[in-house]
Amino acid sequence: MLITTLNVLAPVLFVLLLGYLGWRIKAFDANQVAGINKLTLDFALPATLFVGVASIPRTELTGDVPFFLAELIALLGLYLAALLIGMKLLRLGAGASSLFALGASFPSAPFFGPAVLGGYFGPKSALAIASIAIVANLILLPITVVLLEVAQEENAESESSMSGANAAGDGKSGMSTAIRNGVLHAVKRPYVLAPVAAVVLVLLGLHVPPLATSMLELIGRTTSGISIFVAGLLLAAFRPKLNGVVGVNVILKSLVQPAMMIALVGLLSLSKPMAAEAVASVALPAAVITPMLAARYGTFQSEAGSNMLITSILMMFAVPISILIAR
Repeated sequence: MLITTLNVLAPVLFVLLLGYLGWRIKAFDANQVAGINKLTLDFALPATLFVGVASIPRTELTGDVPFFLAELIALLGLYLAALLIGMKLLRLGAGASSLFALGASFPSAPFFGPAVLGGYFGPKSALAIASIAIVANLILLPITVVLLEVAQEENAESESSMSGANAAGDGKSGMSTAIRNGVLHAVKRPYVLAPVAAVVLVLLGLHVPPLATSMLELIGRTTSGISIFVAGLLLAAFRPKLNGVVGVNVILKSLVQPAMMIALVGLLSLSKPMAAEAVASVALPAAVITPMLAARYGTFQSEAGSNMLITSILMMFAVPISILIAR
């Protein structure tokens, strides 16, 4: 286990540091980082997820419903709990609370998953990455975007001189637009569409031609290295901040979520290989999308970046320990 951990996590840490140094020495600017990020999420990762899920036998895929259910509960359940903690206990606004909840519940599977989970579990780890991508992008992100839009709308209303009736009407219109746009934006993400399309093909009993698999694998092989490098670039772009809010966020992500999954593994009686994979998948760091949204909406920026940075460091301990406990 120690040798496997070194073989898997040492290269991840090395590439992460390369990306971090790349930003510090100004080898890349913000536009270049955005372009590399788009290459990873819109081209390389969807190809990897499609091939990985499409290669799973139908009998095995249909038998993995408890696994998907465990991922759904671990992500959505913690998101809702963290949202309440942010709003009621920490007294954060709706927008900041939604980012706090997203940082606590959304593992960075698209960035770290192919390298870390693939190193431990091989190609079948695509199912865990796909499950997280589907749950997070079809449920968590739309909720987060809606709350951010509503908070932004409320701030705009408080600064305007419109009448109360007009403001209420515009608020309802803005909320419905935010919900619609959030869901449509999530559904259109290539790394959500790709695994969904692969699941449909497997359930229909259709096989992907070897030539098509080879073509997708060629671009998909770049996912691990580039995604970790981009994560390093993004980590360097945020100034760390340590306070109580960040501390609670880190505890929820790196301790509470893996503990939740360990409980779900026993409750749903997942088999040993799938149990370890499920726990390791949620022990990954907070998703990179959280500080991206924070920067876009101008709220919770330093806290979101700090949470991602600290949970990335803790990943070196959280992932192997989680796998040992699950086994």
